[in-house]
Amino acid sequence: PLAAVTTPGQTLVFSSIGSLHRLPLHALAINGTLLIERNPTVYCSSLTALNVAYKARKATEHQRTEDKTPFRASLFGDPPSLPGKKALSSLAKGFHTEAQTADASTSSNLSTALLDPALALLHYHGHVTFQEGDPKDHGLELDDRRFSLRDVFDLAPLPNSYHATLLGCGSGMSKTTVSNDVLGLVPAFLYSGASSTVSTLWPFDDKDAVGYTKVFYEGFRSVLKEGQGGLVDLAKANQKAVLAIKEKRGSLYHWGGFVLNGYWMFRVGPLGC
Repeated sequence: PLAAVTTPGQTLVFSSIGSLHRLPLHALAINGTLLIERNPTVYCSSLTALNVAYKARKATEHQRTEDKTPFRASLFGDPPSLPGKKALSSLAKGFHTEAQTADASTSSNLSTALLDPALALLHYHGHVTFQEGDPKDHGLELDDRRFSLRDVFDLAPLPNSYHATLLGCGSGMSKTTVSNDVLGLVPAFLYSGASSTVSTLWPFDDKDAVGYTKVFYEGFRSVLKEGQGGLVDLAKANQKAVLAIKEKRGSLYHWGGFVLNGYWMFRVGPLGC
């Protein structure tokens, strides 16, 4: 059916139900071509949630333009590999900031960052815990404690719309209730104020997260070099990053878990001093 109603290059939005939330639908094939090779793909829990994300981002970007608010990024985590640590540090330098790592990667500092009205980008690269029996404990493992979806909900509603990249094993995992509500970190962040997220559907090799980070943010760097800022298509950035991993490591395990949720057009920059 997709082949008949879509064309190559169109951005496809999947709004799944039940256990389909946990499947990489972008790995399906159309006439022998993987969907992620044919189309940029985006996921959302519902079209209503997508509409809310769209309106929140548009309102935030309009206000930031009016107020001339500089683009602000906050980076957190403790990557499990040395290349991961270097990638996090390098990314922070590109955004004119320092990554909050080791004893600076705390729940207090993360809460402060999320409550900052100027926050435009949150990037986390580290450990994530997901417990099937109690998804409300799904959380980012910080230096002092786990920052769970309970903590994210407690902060809502946040004063800003932002993008969150959550690179942790199974950060995009979730549990669907009998009423088809989705419980997990991604819906929690989207509920609290994020208009888009990048997450992973299963545990990954940190080498893949490093490769994903490098390619995903290429569009950000290009826009920032221009000085005035501009729009980045996150769906195309995600597609490019996933395919870059697939080119080097063809197994579905390596590339299939990286997914984008929410509204995919994102204004980047200019950076503050």
